[in-house]
Amino acid sequence: MKKKKLSKLQLREKQKIEDKKFNRILIISFSLLIVATVSVLTFHTYGCDTKFLYHKWAWYGKEIPDEWTCMNGDKLQIHKTSKVVYNDKIYYFCSQKCFNQLVNNSTKVAMICDASSGDLINKAEALIGLKEKGKPELVYFKNIETFKQYYESVK
Repeated sequence: MKKKKLSKLQLREKQKIEDKKFNRILIISFSLLIVATVSVLTFHTYGCDTKFLYHKWAWYGKEIPDEWTCMNGDKLQIHKTSKVVYNDKIYYFCSQKCFNQLVNNSTKVAMICDASSGDLINKAEALIGLKEKGKPELVYFKNIETFKQYYESVK
């Protein structure tokens, strides 16, 4: 059997088709690479903000880990805070300035009313929750019953 030889014109047409396929694959691959690079750089740049936004919505109605709070400003924090032992109790603060306010005004900073029952409690011994969904303001609770009671009454 003899192979059928292609004419010069047919060979050029075949080459053009192959070039178009290669160019299409090259453009798609390069575009995907650019999209992936931009996505990674965007998440790397705004990762903390994204996580903070997620926490403000996902942690509503759930107990918040202490290390994500500043007990001076009663706000949810973007980054984990520093653990400080003061008067044999563990407090969490975002900065030295906030800790100094505890030392200078310990009764004012360390004590707060339970959001549900109104009882005076120490922040170091309290359960912590979010006041509103999507907002960083915190509320403190004496125990799990008042915690559940608060979120049921809000619904």
